[in-house]
Amino acid sequence: MAEGPKRIVSMNLCTDQMALMLAGPDRMVSVSFLGADPAESPLADMAEGIPVNHGLAEEIIAAKPDLVLAGRYTTSFAKAMLRRLGYKVVEVDSPDTIAGIHETFTQVGEAVGQPERAAALLADMDRRLEAVAAEARDRPRRSAIIYDANGFTVGRPGLADDVMTLSGLINKAPELGIDAYGQVPLESMLAVKPEIIVHLLYRTGVPSIASMSMQHPALRVMLNGKAPVSVPGRLFTCGTPLIAEAAESMAKALQQSGAW
Repeated sequence: MAEGPKRIVSMNLCTDQMALMLAGPDRMVSVSFLGADPAESPLADMAEGIPVNHGLAEEIIAAKPDLVLAGRYTTSFAKAMLRRLGYKVVEVDSPDTIAGIHETFTQVGEAVGQPERAAALLADMDRRLEAVAAEARDRPRRSAIIYDANGFTVGRPGLADDVMTLSGLINKAPELGIDAYGQVPLESMLAVKPEIIVHLLYRTGVPSIASMSMQHPALRVMLNGKAPVSVPGRLFTCGTPLIAEAAESMAKALQQSGAW
């Protein structure tokens, strides 16, 4: 079997994470600027010292890659130009369900010459997710909703919805007409009476007007003075085996909150 490409460029936050997990930082010659941001990527420490790109064809060409990983929504112009110039560009979808992670991660594993490592990481993901699900099966189910700055919430399909289900939660967002994601007024969210509110933490310590809704007195009343259940939002952005860490984080936060 070939060793795989030695100079890999990633133009997308999610392909950054997949490539780092599968090929390691030594074979990465450029990652997206988001992939090097600790607030956006849980693997930003692995990307430290790797040159970043902003999705421009000129940046990619300068890195002299033998493989370019791009997302479906990565700049079409840049992808088309790179292909015309003879670069190998692999377009990777971003799965919005746990079930979809297997196909996508396997695809990237093949592209970077690490199919066995991809299979091993997926098997570990499945094992850890099953452990979370098994623990949740012994508890009563609770209704919950993700509610963040500007009334952002997550419906179905969605990685967060899958993790909520595994953790023994019933997502109330679909009752409000939310599909993958959307916004709901505070009053509408309160009307469905979730027992638990989940807050996806993002750039903690950076205050904003948008996030002030999380301090609304009505939330404190509904939760009987308890704080929302908080988990790192960056773990839910991309469909990778890191979703197992997201599920474990959710389960731990629920346990610590006294939800059961």
